[in-house]
Amino acid sequence: MRLARAPANRRRHARFPLGLPVKLQVTGQAASIIVEIVDVSAGGLRLRSLGEEVRVAQRATLRFVLSDQRACAASGRVMRVERGGVFVLTLDETNDAFRGFLASLSAGSL
Repeated sequence: MRLARAPANRRRHARFPLGLPVKLQVTGQAASIIVEIVDVSAGGLRLRSLGEEVRVAQRATLRFVLSDQRACAASGRVMRVERGGVFVLTLDETNDAFRGFLASLSAGSL
């Protein structure tokens, strides 16, 4: 009898659960939408929309302001859309504030 092995974690970056509402500007949509960051890593985010739909391959930019007034911004491409309004955004551009935010999560200082 063979025992099933647990799948190996192939993620390159640590993932942090959040539940943070942010503004997201999706190409092809006139207005920004509010989404929740379900979890975040240096390579991407899992987001949840409350009704607005996104499509695979769309570009999007999210923005939010931290309590110390640093304005975080990150951009990327929608790589996967799941049920319940959840989708994955793979990042290809981030600003210094966003990278600092991730470093704070990693250090446990937020």
